Amino acid sequence: MSPKELLKKIVGIPSISKNEDDVSNFICDYLNDNGVSAKVYKKNVYCSVGKGKPSILLNSHLDTVPVCPGWIDDPFKAVEKNGYIYGLGANDAKGSLSAMITALLELSEIDLDGKVYFGASVEEETGNKGIKELVHKIPSIDAAIVGEPTNLNIATAMRGLAILKCKAVGKSAHASRPGEGKNAIYEAASDILGLKSMSFGGEHPLLGHPTASVTLIQGGTKNNVIPGECEFTMDVRSTPGCDNYEMIDILSNELKVKAEIVSNRLHPKETKGEEYIVKAAKKVIPDNRIIGFKGMCDYVFIDAPGIILGPGTSDQSHAPNEHIQISQVERASSIYRDIVKEYIGWSG
Repeated sequence: MSPKELLKKIVGIPSISKNEDDVSNFICDYLNDNGVSAKVYKKNVYCSVGKGKPSILLNSHLDTVPVCPGWIDDPFKAVEKNGYIYGLGANDAKGSLSAMITALLELSEIDLDGKVYFGASVEEETGNKGIKELVHKIPSIDAAIVGEPTNLNIATAMRGLAILKCKAVGKSAHASRPGEGKNAIYEAASDILGLKSMSFGGEHPLLGHPTASVTLIQGGTKNNVIPGECEFTMDVRSTPGCDNYEMIDILSNELKVKAEIVSNRLHPKETKGEEYIVKAAKKVIPDNRIIGFKGMCDYVFIDAPGIILGPGTSDQSHAPNEHIQISQVERASSIYRDIVKEYIGWSG
């Protein structure tokens, strides 16, 4: 199948995160039917072609987010129109997945002087559980390409993520006598407004400034009661220049309220330009930009120099009527193939 036809097939197989069994089995069977011995491990699909060193991993994810409001067509039926494929997951990240599988099958037919591993991971959208399991089935690798929508640009840096829960404690009182209490919402608001003037280090050339955003807030019990407690949650996005630990330290020192770490497992990553995987990508697609990837993806758990690269655009991820340009998916397959060949060397 062409990348387009394969994409249409897998878009038509629902794979909302934690329910990827059907698409995992389809891809495993498809690879085996085309001469590549593949296996399923905890719903992840993995295989390899070639032999020896160096080694490189092609990784993308199988799952999608749930259907959001606003869809016009059936999200589980791939619709082709005006040069695009519409359907849930078409952009994030089944376009990359289809292109990688097609590239892998082409690579399996030539004499490679190295080894290519392929890993299709599950639950990327709900905590990256799949890749954490999958890395135990793939031996140590020299480099990685992670398929996510980058408009075929080469992402070499990725933000980190920490989540903090903050609690302001005041004193409850009757709202008719506010002076007898201490309004916890006001205490929280003081810190929240103070975030605007906080400094989190220098601007990263690809990722911009680190950020800390209040995304949830809850306080009060009744309209006539001065609130004694107020909680708010902060989404903290770090960079390689100001990592999770530095961000947490700054916030803990600057905030008046107590901050509890809810999550601190997703750390920023950066692959330097002198790494050969970056040089190989630039040689194959010299006109494409080096960028930063501002979302999160499975690369955070891959221990090797790598790039994030794929067809599609970030604005289509998790959006109603999600779609991807067919020509980009087809070009991505050639790009993946050629970067691998450039990186590991080949003879044909």
